[in-house]
Amino acid sequence: MASSSCPSLADQVAANERKQTPFHLLALRITGRKQATERERGARVRSGSHGDASGCGDLLLVLPHLPKALLLRHASGAILHGAVPPLPSSPRVPTTELTLEELNPSVDLLRKTAEAVGDFRKTPIYIVGTDCTAKRNIAKLLANTIIYRYLCSEELLEDVLGGKDAVRAFRESDEKGYLEVETEGLKQLTSMGSLVLCCGDGAVMNSTNLGLLRHGVSIWIDVPLEMAVNDMLKSMGTEATSDPDTFTQVMGKLRQQYDELKERYGISDITVSVQNVASQLGYGSIDSLTLEDMVLENVRQIERLIRAKAMMEAAGKPF
Repeated sequence: MASSSCPSLADQVAANERKQTPFHLLALRITGRKQATERERGARVRSGSHGDASGCGDLLLVLPHLPKALLLRHASGAILHGAVPPLPSSPRVPTTELTLEELNPSVDLLRKTAEAVGDFRKTPIYIVGTDCTAKRNIAKLLANTIIYRYLCSEELLEDVLGGKDAVRAFRESDEKGYLEVETEGLKQLTSMGSLVLCCGDGAVMNSTNLGLLRHGVSIWIDVPLEMAVNDMLKSMGTEATSDPDTFTQVMGKLRQQYDELKERYGISDITVSVQNVASQLGYGSIDSLTLEDMVLENVRQIERLIRAKAMMEAAGKPF
């Protein structure tokens, strides 16, 4: 008589996940990502630590995704010694999403931001705005530049629900449930320091979520809607990309969504507009703008805000 085989551990885990609600699954995903990023960060610091991991003393940090690139940073954030190989010049703002490994900060960007980073004191940074590849690429390069972790709340939810279409359907069919899941995710993620969190629209859609963003510095990356439209059209296929009617339809939908949320985006501590940065740098169009231009402007504004808060705190006045 053949004995019945026991289910494998993977089967048991899968069966357990099928019983969970999106709310609980998101919590599991976040816990896993937090543990993974903590281990990765700890390994980087331990690989060349000359002090403790709290930031006291000198730390020899291996920059994420820069093989053989070591920078000796003082606690102040200044670069004391560099052995970083030359990198290619910064690319223009790409139209496709890049991975963290592909978004390496140049030596010039690291030098320009080194002093500012020392003032950040592990303050978490939350990126809001219309979802598009430009926003996510800027957030990733910012994280790599200031040696922070990077997470995207929408990607976590996509992992739980099974993709972008599933998230969109969930949001449209049960907005209350969608916001509850977003709130639970933000509660866990906003407890993390040294984090760049790319947020979905749920982060600004109610006062509870907006309040959670006060735990760090919130930044509205204001991109031209055409960028987001082009992203959406590419996901729909090549025919949609060349169809003017489809472009008009998608633009109308995103314009309505933007108009509904722009006041909430505007509550952010900082606004960095793609068009304004291009204009300030004297570029004739945003096509000349690079990701590093955007990251440098973000770092400068974060530094200005954190220093202003510190001065107000020192003066005993609420900010």
